[in-house]
Amino acid sequence: MDHLPDNLSTVEDFLDNDAFRAWVLERQPDDRVRWQTWLAQHPEKRELYEQAVITLLTLQGKTIELSDQQVQAKTAEIIDQMPNTFTVTRPLPGWHWGRWASAAAVIGLLIWFQLGRSSVNPLTKTSEPAKQPIADKEWKIVKNVTGQSLVVLLPDNSSVLLSTGSELRFRKQTSYALREVYLQGEGFFEVAKNPAKPFIVYTTNLTTKVLGTSFQVHSFDKETTAYVKVKTGKVTVTPTNSPDKPIFLTVNQELKLGSATKQLIKHDHFVSEEGATTIVSQQFTYNYTPIPAVFDQLEASYHMPIHYDRQLLRDCTFTGQLNDVPFLEKIRLICLATESTYEVVDNQILIHSSGCS
Repeated sequence: MDHLPDNLSTVEDFLDNDAFRAWVLERQPDDRVRWQTWLAQHPEKRELYEQAVITLLTLQGKTIELSDQQVQAKTAEIIDQMPNTFTVTRPLPGWHWGRWASAAAVIGLLIWFQLGRSSVNPLTKTSEPAKQPIADKEWKIVKNVTGQSLVVLLPDNSSVLLSTGSELRFRKQTSYALREVYLQGEGFFEVAKNPAKPFIVYTTNLTTKVLGTSFQVHSFDKETTAYVKVKTGKVTVTPTNSPDKPIFLTVNQELKLGSATKQLIKHDHFVSEEGATTIVSQQFTYNYTPIPAVFDQLEASYHMPIHYDRQLLRDCTFTGQLNDVPFLEKIRLICLATESTYEVVDNQILIHSSGCS
């Protein structure tokens, strides 16, 4: 099944869906990608999805024969025993599976089941009750409706230049094995290098995985084309409809998903796209360049105000290549070279310096 329905609005809708039951019970890699993509498109339904997972996992275990009335009573009993931190919608009264597990086991299974948490052993016993992550506390959603690109600073020091009309969803903490973000729209990513924690961008059509590099992803739900352009480093791109066929891209290469046939086309150079962000081909290489000129370029490219004493820094220069580092790392390296400091206040950069002697 290549496409999942958009009209899953209740726990019962999930339980009635063949694709959902197959994913929860069989956990096939192809289904994982499809449901990750679906959740990226519908972040507001994550809590409902998790409720459905709890309910379905609750129905796993030893098969026994129960009447409809017994099914209703047993379902109510299990749900009533769940901790208060869970809000579970009761499943359909006529559900005929009659498979039951203890509430404690369900909690453990749910944590094991969470996307990106496969390392947790669901059978491991613990003296402390497991805590269920709450979606709105664990994730942050940024919607850019400013009319121009917006810099989004991620907790791992990576940065995203998010195009207007786009949305980015990412975890607030860095304690996870993967750095995962969900993009709807277009973003230019500059990823902080961390070989131990891969950085993954999920979109409707493509999944992009890197360790540390800069690249642009374009995938709007209402558009028929999608593409990834690599500025620096290396990435692997996996089409949603071909999860077992990752495609390798390196510097100046791009992968485009065709509009009509959904055919993937790989180019060894950037193809001009209408309205594409020019930052993917812009160079940040300097040779004794005056600091005001450097800051002017960064401010214009990232649409983030940089406040400093222009007169004080007019004789300061910078030499270096900043193409493969995130936005704040660019600022930090410039400040290091000029014995300056910086701070981020209300999405603006404030530079503090004594000038150059």
